[in-house]
Amino acid sequence: MIEHLQIEGYRSIRSLHLDLSPLTVVLGANGVGKTNIYRGLELLHGASTGQLSRMIAAEGGLSSIVWAGQAWRQASEQDTHARARRQGQGRTLKLAVTSDGTTYGLRVNGPNPISDAALPNDACIREETLTLLTRGRSVKLMDRKGPACFVRNQDGRMQEALSDLLLSETALSRSAERAEAPAVITMQRTLARARFYHQFRTDVGSPLRQRRPDLCTTELSSDGEDWAATLATVMLLAEDVALQEAVNDAFPGSSLVLDEERGVSLQLPEFYRPFAAAELSDGLLRYLCLIAALRSHRPPEFIALNEPETSLNGDLIDPLARLIGEAAQRTQILVVTHSERLAEMLDLDFAADIVRLEKQQGETRII
Repeated sequence: MIEHLQIEGYRSIRSLHLDLSPLTVVLGANGVGKTNIYRGLELLHGASTGQLSRMIAAEGGLSSIVWAGQAWRQASEQDTHARARRQGQGRTLKLAVTSDGTTYGLRVNGPNPISDAALPNDACIREETLTLLTRGRSVKLMDRKGPACFVRNQDGRMQEALSDLLLSETALSRSAERAEAPAVITMQRTLARARFYHQFRTDVGSPLRQRRPDLCTTELSSDGEDWAATLATVMLLAEDVALQEAVNDAFPGSSLVLDEERGVSLQLPEFYRPFAAAELSDGLLRYLCLIAALRSHRPPEFIALNEPETSLNGDLIDPLARLIGEAAQRTQILVVTHSERLAEMLDLDFAADIVRLEKQQGETRII
């Protein structure tokens, strides 16, 4: 289980420490910085799969994502070194996550055009470690030093695992290839197998609306394109009572239908035939994607949902809370939301930990 998250210098987050439980709800108004917590975890997922630098570039690069709140500006006016960082020199992003007592952390900043073998848009990994807290002291299991990475083997000795790392590469994504570093493998797999679900695309041209060959799919992909195959797998391989109950809870009298011609379709009580994906409303399709994510045949160990209530009718908030709460019995879930009703239900009915956020002088803080 992921137990703790630390983010420093990311967008509106100057420094934030967040404990995670089996079901954690991050609650706050629009613009307070909730999504930055979600994205911080997603960047750690990218570090585990070797995509961190590309993900940062897709967000506009380090100059676009590092902390730039009012407190930073005040410090810049007082401190010469801070003024230099404000101009883009040495501005740093730090991320760390703890899982089962082991902490993975990294520090990232931009390239030095004089000394670094990196392209201008690369995100450069300056520090990267994996540590275990045991008997009150920290023991390094992995330590990166420039292009080299050292891991602690089964004999307890640090040995060089890699010597050719690029500045933009994460040691975690490559060192996990070495079988003699089980702790590195465990952390890499924990982060890589996490799934992040934002807003599912439901426009007319969306791949979610296209009929595809149904292949057994044990969990929903992050883009939701295989939602129908994920539901069909549950209907085929397992008793789908809970799945149909989730559909009926949200849309009373309705049920999923699986046939060769239409694939997975939705039978509504007031119509004589079921409706395929291309015919469903945006809200119906998004909710079926959420059911696929949370009722999959083999759910991932960690699921993050970013504002799952978006574009859903208010009547669906209570069924959504039940869907999430029941899924949390099988997997760890983080919910980022601005819905007080959703947070309240998850708190009262499923003992979720509620984390409330506020923003002061451009800085996201836990209340």
